[in-house]
Amino acid sequence: MAVRIIALLTALIYAGPAMTSSATPQETAIAPLISFESPAEARAWRAVNDDVMGGRSLGGSVVEEDQLVFTGSINTNGGGFSSVRREMEPGALEGTRAFILSIRSDGRAYQLIARTNARFGGRYVSYQAAIPMSPEGEWSNVRVAISDFVPSVFGRTVPASAILPGEVTELGFIIADSVDGDFALSVRSISIER
Repeated sequence: MAVRIIALLTALIYAGPAMTSSATPQETAIAPLISFESPAEARAWRAVNDDVMGGRSLGGSVVEEDQLVFTGSINTNGGGFSSVRREMEPGALEGTRAFILSIRSDGRAYQLIARTNARFGGRYVSYQAAIPMSPEGEWSNVRVAISDFVPSVFGRTVPASAILPGEVTELGFIIADSVDGDFALSVRSISIER
C-alpha cells in the first residue's frame, strides 16, 4: 500500500509540470499593413510641419523604389518638428499589439505617431512612441509596441487614456529631436503584430 501511495505521489509530482508546459503559448501573427509599391500609397501621405504654429522646419515624403522617403530640415527656432501622416480606416488596427517597421535611418530620433478621436483639454491627443535606433544607413526591422505609445498634446505628455488600436484614424512618422539640420528616414513596409 505504501509503495502505491509513493508511486501515485511521484506520478502527480511529475505530471504537474508536464501539464503546465503543455499549455499552448499565445501565438503571434504578423500581417502586412502598408507597402509602398502602389502609386496610390504615395498620394495617401501628407506633411504636417511646425509651420502650423509659426515654425520654420521643412519636410515631406515621396514614394520611390517601393519605399516612403521622409526628408526635410528641422529648425528649432519655433516649433522644431516635421511629420508625415496618412489616414487609417477605423478598425483596421483592431487587436494590434505592435508595429514592425522595415526602415533605413540616418541615426536621428524618430517616432511613430497615431491619432484617434480622443481629446484632452479640447484638443486631439497625439499618441507617440519612439522608434528604436538602428544602424545608420542600414535596413533594419524594428518593433514598436502599442504599450509604448504615450498620449501627448503639442508634444507634451498628458494624462489622457491609453491608445486603443481599433480606434486609430491616422498613422505617421515625426521627428522632433531638438536638433537643427537635415533628416532622412526611408520606410519599406509597415506590418502589424496581433
